[in-house]
Amino acid sequence: MDRNIYLTADRFPLIRDIGSNRTQDWYSHPDRMLDYDVFLFVAKGSMQVTEEENDYVVGENEHLFLKKGVHHWGRPETLPGTTWYWIHFTTIVDERIEYKRQSAISELDYYFPEHYQHVLQMPKFGTAALHHTTEDRLKSLIESSRKQRPNRMTEICLHAYQLFLSLHHSAANMDKAKMPGKAEAHVGRIMEYLSWHAEEEFDSKRLSEYMNLNYSHISATFAKTTGQTVIEAHTRLRMNKALHLMRTTTLNISEISQRLGFQNPFYFTRVFKKVLGESPSSYMNHFYR
Repeated sequence: MDRNIYLTADRFPLIRDIGSNRTQDWYSHPDRMLDYDVFLFVAKGSMQVTEEENDYVVGENEHLFLKKGVHHWGRPETLPGTTWYWIHFTTIVDERIEYKRQSAISELDYYFPEHYQHVLQMPKFGTAALHHTTEDRLKSLIESSRKQRPNRMTEICLHAYQLFLSLHHSAANMDKAKMPGKAEAHVGRIMEYLSWHAEEEFDSKRLSEYMNLNYSHISATFAKTTGQTVIEAHTRLRMNKALHLMRTTTLNISEISQRLGFQNPFYFTRVFKKVLGESPSSYMNHFYR
């Protein structure tokens, strides 16, 4: 069973409650199975928690995510004086969307539906570079939760999501630092090439020559690292160019199509609609001119 916790890029977690505690004596974490997820952060001391067969000792400035529907408990091994914070939350997932594990690569500047159709894996346990500020952020969240005002809980959900998103980014950066970086370097060179050739049709042979690698290897590495194919990335970069021309010039659809090396404006329109979800003419109507 996958005991990792995932958030989606299109919805924030719904906070049930948030709080803190400090034990004076030896303490045991409650024995329970919840219908919501838990974020636990220890600011001082250490807390022992067991989730099914996995045993954790959460030390100072460390966190632990506990998954809903999984039995967890503790032994009387949590140190006296331990101070900890918790967030209990639920996530709502749109079952109609097929979420991906990887996000759209950062070079794609404008909105695409895929930007929001991916999941964020939370780092299960450990420390993070940002944890020197986590206690202050949690204190601020608790203080906000006690102030009665309109949309109070929505604001708390948004701030909690920002905290979780920061944890996700911190973990991703640590993983990249541990990796040899060969795949990442290849992806960077591929994106550089695609950006240079975004105003023309994709040519796998020329990319292979530029990379001095077999295209099958290039394609497999890129897809595994980014979650999309080379052709998909190239197409989106071309659409970026199209959107930039729509925003900054008076070129019509036919002229933009020609500028980007499409065979004809009808094919350009078909590709644009597939990627953006609407026709170029409809999209252009959104702009102030």
